This record gives sequence, structure tokens and C-alpha cells, in this order.
Amino acid sequence: MNPLVTVVVPVYNVAPYLPDCIESLLAQTLQPMELIFVNDASTDDSLAVLRDYEARYPDRMRVIDSPENHKQGGARNLGLRQAKGDWVGWIDSDDFVTPDFYETLYRRVQQTGADVAFAQYAAVPHDAHPGTVDPAALAPLIVWDDWLMRWDGKDLTDEGRMDLICCPIGGLVCGLWRKSLIWDHDLWFPADVRYEDNYWGPIAKLYVQRAAFVPRIGYLYRQVAASTTHKRNQPYIVDRMTMERATLQKAEELGVRQRYHDAWEYLYGWRFCVNTVQTYLRSYDRIPFDTIQSLAAEVDAAFPHWQQNRYYCHLVPEARRAENACQVYHTRRWLKERQAAARRQRCIDARARLWDKGCRTVKKILHISTGD
Repeated sequence: MNPLVTVVVPVYNVAPYLPDCIESLLAQTLQPMELIFVNDASTDDSLAVLRDYEARYPDRMRVIDSPENHKQGGARNLGLRQAKGDWVGWIDSDDFVTPDFYETLYRRVQQTGADVAFAQYAAVPHDAHPGTVDPAALAPLIVWDDWLMRWDGKDLTDEGRMDLICCPIGGLVCGLWRKSLIWDHDLWFPADVRYEDNYWGPIAKLYVQRAAFVPRIGYLYRQVAASTTHKRNQPYIVDRMTMERATLQKAEELGVRQRYHDAWEYLYGWRFCVNTVQTYLRSYDRIPFDTIQSLAAEVDAAFPHWQQNRYYCHLVPEARRAENACQVYHTRRWLKERQAAARRQRCIDARARLWDKGCRTVKKILHISTGD
């Protein structure tokens, strides 16, 4: 009997947390399910942990061992190509889910005929474990907006599709996706880069005809200080910019840039520019102001009115927008002052070189005239 749902779990160097993830999936009330764990060339004991569980539960999970690291996107593709279920979900290997997470989502898509269903997620401490956390006592990290919820179980218009793209939901890991939607439209993840979700999510949602929502916490996001999102001075922030550019380019290729203009404008202005600038300001010891200036100029060229975007004005609180504008203004002012100072210094240096050259010329003339 084919599984109802396939869950693909990319795994990379998470040995201490991996058992919690595996146990939470083995405890799912929905059956039959297929669990595919993709070891993405881990250098710790993650593969040993996976092999141990695979030996104990050979009929319920299997392990794909990739000899090369292709990041989460590449690992997801490996698992997705072997998925047998009609529905697909993803989990980050240091997180875990409630026992009824996938049953709840599966029942919802069956009830509504949706292409994807989402549940909410909450943060838990790094030392939390399945069974020790009461989801009902937690607050969701994202409160779903009315603009999003008005489309629950309904056919999406272009307006609804933009709402689905722009309104915060909680990430791909909070959803259950119809596999045929992915296969029919060749929706593969970018490999060998981070922030692949930033590309895949908006592009995949272009093809969603109906979405459903379960306003209940089912996904538990573990806050690990050593994780990607908590590290400082990491060069892979460049991947975020790469993925945002790729998303806009894909929209151009599909001929939907103008059709969904407000969505791309919001994502490019808010996520590409503001979020990236704030990451640089908060997570870097030496702030690359030239890169920030280039980012702002790039966004202004693509979407000169992005700060008046209706999603930006609706979804981002006024105080936050003021803070963002202030950051952009002061960053640009600082850059202009620094550029002016650099020009002044170049003038001073040029004058010094001319003076030095003049002095050498005078000395040479005097040397010739005296015959010394």
C-alpha cells in the first residue's frame, strides 16, 4: 500500500537533536507514511544515528546518504525524487512536530480539496523534547493575517495568490503539499545555496489553486544558538540576495512580473532590501556599507515606489516602517558623507603628489644650475 504522505528530512550535522525529530515522525497518528532522511554529507554522528533508527524501523523510514553536501535544497530534491506519497512535507532535522501534525493537515486538504495546507509553528528552547512541550501553552511565532485567512479553502484569484505569497505563514515546513503540483511544474529546489525557501515558496504558490489553514500549533521550531540563523559574520547572506534575484528573474521568465507586480515589489523591497540590510547591521562586526548602498540602489531601480507598496504598508507595523526608513536614510547619508570624505582625501593626496613632484623638479633644476 502506497503511503499517504512522504516526509523528506534533510540532515546535516544535527546528531544531538536528530532523535527528537525522528521520534516525533515515528509517533505520527497518520498512517501509512513514508519517512525519507537525506544525510547531506554530515561530518558528525548524524549518519550513525540515522542508520541505527533505519535498522530498527526498516518498514517506516529509509536513509539516503549523499556523499556531497548540496545544502537543504539539494537534499530535498534527492528525497522528493524518491517520494511515493501523493502528499509531501518537509521538516528541518533539528525541529520536531506534534503527533497529529500530518493527520490534521491531511484531513484538511481532503476536506477542502486544497493543493496545500498549513499549520502554525512555535519556538521551543534548545533542550526541549517531544512530549515535554504543551503546544496549547505556546504562542504562534506568526499570527495569520485576515488577508490570508479569507482565502481558507477557497479558490484563489490573482489577488488571493498574491496574499498567499506575501502574508507570513511560517515557512514550507509548516505545510503539506500536493506532490503532483510539484512534479507537474518542475518545482525543484535550488541546490548548493542557502535561503532556497525564499525562491521556492513564492514560485510554487503561483500554481496553487486552493490553500487551507489550520490555526493550531503543530510544528515546533528549536532555537539553537549554533544554527544558520543565529551565526554572525556569515558570508552566505549573499545567498539571500541571489535567491531574491532568481525569484524575480523566474517571474520574468514565466511572464507574471506585471500580473503579480505588488507581490514581487513587496518581496524585493522588504525581504531583499530591508531584511538583508538589517541582517548586515545586526549580525556583522564590520558592516559592508558599500554593499548596502548597492542593494538600496538595486531595489530602487527595480521598484522605485516599494515603500508605498500595499503589502508593506499593511503587513509591516508603522513603527517598524519608520525604523526601516530611518535606517535606510541614515545609511545612505553616512555613505554620502564617507564618499565625500573619500573625494576630499583623494584631492589632498593629489595635491600632495603634485607638491612632491614640484619639489623634486625644483631640486633637479637647482642641481643642474649649480653643477653639483
